[in-house]
Amino acid sequence: MTVPPYKNILVPTDGSEYSFYAAEHAVYLAKVLGAKLYAISVVNAPLAFHAGIHYAESKVDMEKAAQEAVLKIKALCDENGVECKEMVVEGEPKTAIVDVACKIEADLIVIGSIGMSALERVLIGSVSDSVLRHALCPVLMVRRT
Repeated sequence: MTVPPYKNILVPTDGSEYSFYAAEHAVYLAKVLGAKLYAISVVNAPLAFHAGIHYAESKVDMEKAAQEAVLKIKALCDENGVECKEMVVEGEPKTAIVDVACKIEADLIVIGSIGMSALERVLIGSVSDSVLRHALCPVLMVRRT
């Protein structure tokens, strides 16, 4: 059996403990395989718009939280000697993650099984499930036990 040639690993984060747990797995794999890791957080601007009348403040807060989330993963990569590129993009997480995976030619996506918003999962479906169904590369869904 040969080890798949994972060179570009994408790890999406929403800042939740579940996504960071997935990132720990991604960093481990990147270190063992000598792969580059891409940490991505998606700012869902329409969600900020629907959050209230202070759209600009909500969006700025979301962008700040997204940047902090990817920097936390970058720090973990730095501690482990893994090359990391941080990305904050705007869009619908379900499609943005798959689009970025194609753009960077990801060989693997490592994603948490549960994100930050249980309500969003009920209303519009799980981002993880959507990525699993639509990604053009293998997806490792990490479940916290």
